Amino acid sequence: MAEKKPDTKWDDQEIVLTNMSPDTKFVFDRMTAATIDAVDAKPGEEIMDLACGRAIDAFNLALKGALVFGLEPSDIMLAKSLEWVEKGKNHPVVFIRAIAEYLPLKDNSLDKLVCKGAMDHFVDVEVTLQEVARILKPGGKLIISVANFESLSCRLAKIYDFFYENSKGKKRAEHPSYQPPDDHNFKFDKAFLLARLRPYFEVETLFGLSLLWCFPKWGAFLQKLSPKNQGALLNFLDRAARMFPSLSDVLVARAIPKK
Repeated sequence: MAEKKPDTKWDDQEIVLTNMSPDTKFVFDRMTAATIDAVDAKPGEEIMDLACGRAIDAFNLALKGALVFGLEPSDIMLAKSLEWVEKGKNHPVVFIRAIAEYLPLKDNSLDKLVCKGAMDHFVDVEVTLQEVARILKPGGKLIISVANFESLSCRLAKIYDFFYENSKGKKRAEHPSYQPPDDHNFKFDKAFLLARLRPYFEVETLFGLSLLWCFPKWGAFLQKLSPKNQGALLNFLDRAARMFPSLSDVLVARAIPKK
């Protein structure tokens, strides 16, 4: 098998959605809001946004008065990041071009590190978490949010597809939602996330966001509802997901390094 290498030319253009279904918009918005809330950036804190992409989250953390480092391996995404941050010159982000497995900072350098929706793209999660534990100060915080591929939606979709394929004699979808996309190197779920964290971190909190994202025809059903009813249903399921993270669409963890 070919050795995995970091994608230094990755471009988010193919995954930027302009016409999102209600469930997808809800998940993306909740994931961002919950991750930023979990970081709880304070003025003067030094924070890294690992695999910062367009640096929108890094910029918003900088608005809270933190000194923010946006680390990104892709020169394409770094160029987009610079375009974004130029809009807010009073709140700059310091960009670093590097890979997650080799973080170019000294030991005990950062107060917090956040990684939203990117950990499953990395070449080596184990090495990355070792590096993160090294550069965080004692008592520092790691905040991770990642899609859960053993969610209730994924489990039900597998059952749905089993009956669909047996009745229709063909696949419903070439790339169903319960299969990680080609650019993912790892398939995260609650057990996998905890197993990767525990050698290096004490898990402070772990909670889930959203239920039923991308279940077949779920988005189409939501579009038939009024915006008010859509919101009420999606928020109800989001509250349920917090109580049952192993079934949720997205996992959010906050952890402290073992020193």
